[in-house]
Amino acid sequence: MNSSELRGFLTGLILGDGYIDKGINKRAFCIKSTCKEFIDNIDSEIKSCSGFKSKIKYTPEHISCGCNHKESWEYRIVAHAYFNKIYHYFYDDYRNRIVTTDSLKWLTPYGLANWYMSDGYVCLVGKTKGIIKDRRVDICTDRYSLQDIYKIQNCFTTKFGINTTVIKRDKFYRIRISKSSYETFFMLIYQYLVPSMQYKAYLGYEKQPEWMSDKLWQIQESLKSASPLCECA
Repeated sequence: MNSSELRGFLTGLILGDGYIDKGINKRAFCIKSTCKEFIDNIDSEIKSCSGFKSKIKYTPEHISCGCNHKESWEYRIVAHAYFNKIYHYFYDDYRNRIVTTDSLKWLTPYGLANWYMSDGYVCLVGKTKGIIKDRRVDICTDRYSLQDIYKIQNCFTTKFGINTTVIKRDKFYRIRISKSSYETFFMLIYQYLVPSMQYKAYLGYEKQPEWMSDKLWQIQESLKSASPLCECA
């Protein structure tokens, strides 16, 4: 990746579950996931095109006080001036998360895939009862204001040709990919999804819908045949 591609790659992570830590001249970057392959891929990509110093911390699964904490991996880039430089594109003066026009301009398809892997999901409505009645493809944007979410929605439409709606979940608002844009969205990001997270592209159709291309249908069929992935969906 060149410098702009790296910035777009990181932008997706920061807009998702990643965060930039406190600092004055230098700031660290950190992201945590229960998917080791996702963390390893981030580490590999960043090492291949930057001089950042990084480390990965493993936390084993444990149960305490009735809470089940899954095993996880934390990827951390040691404090660097680069993250101090871009900090205010993602945070206001009170460390509240924000979305800026510039940060959305930086977002690339790979960055969007990172965002979806860290903060997106498919809900197959009715799957537990044996009949899928609806599909929901959402990106969690709980940390952002409604005004910022509208900026994201506009970016998805104008930059990527992806139509979305804004839905309310409890007191938060989230981005929902419209059915009319499933094809565009998944064909844009699928090549960047790590294998153990490809289940997030599985839509659970028994027959090929009229709107779905043969290429996307082949992907759906391959995911369907991978039973462990479908169980995660």
